[in-house]
Amino acid sequence: MNQTVAEPDDEDEDPVRMSPKRADEEEIDITPMIDIVFLLLIFFVVTSKMDPTQMGRIPKAEAGLAVSAKDSAVIFISPAGVDAAIITDIDGNEFSTDEELLATEIVEYVTEELDKGRNQVMILADEDTKVADVTRVQKIIGDAFETLENTFIAVKEE
Repeated sequence: MNQTVAEPDDEDEDPVRMSPKRADEEEIDITPMIDIVFLLLIFFVVTSKMDPTQMGRIPKAEAGLAVSAKDSAVIFISPAGVDAAIITDIDGNEFSTDEELLATEIVEYVTEELDKGRNQVMILADEDTKVADVTRVQKIIGDAFETLENTFIAVKEE
């Protein structure tokens, strides 16, 4: 019972080599994905409509405080076409359509009304009035009278 052990050949002496893990095959190149995301972002920024003068509807009142017009400097705003609004005081006198003159006239009117003992401003607008027109008048009042505590926007109550 003599067993002979076979001698390994030179070819068999090298151990089996495992291929090294390829790191570059396991990582995903996300550069094209980033390029597409930026292209989509640019597309949506360029094609989106960011117009603050868009038509908005003044909301209907659900709950709120009753504000007396007797204690307020009242300004009326009504639509007058596509890009225009008629702005009047409580007596029906129209303010100018020129922006700079409009601001001056509104400031003078509100100052006179505050001197008469009014303690707040009320902006009354028709339901078809653009929100941008109301915001424009409110900004004029807010910039000129920083200490004014109350400016009310009147809405239609049903």
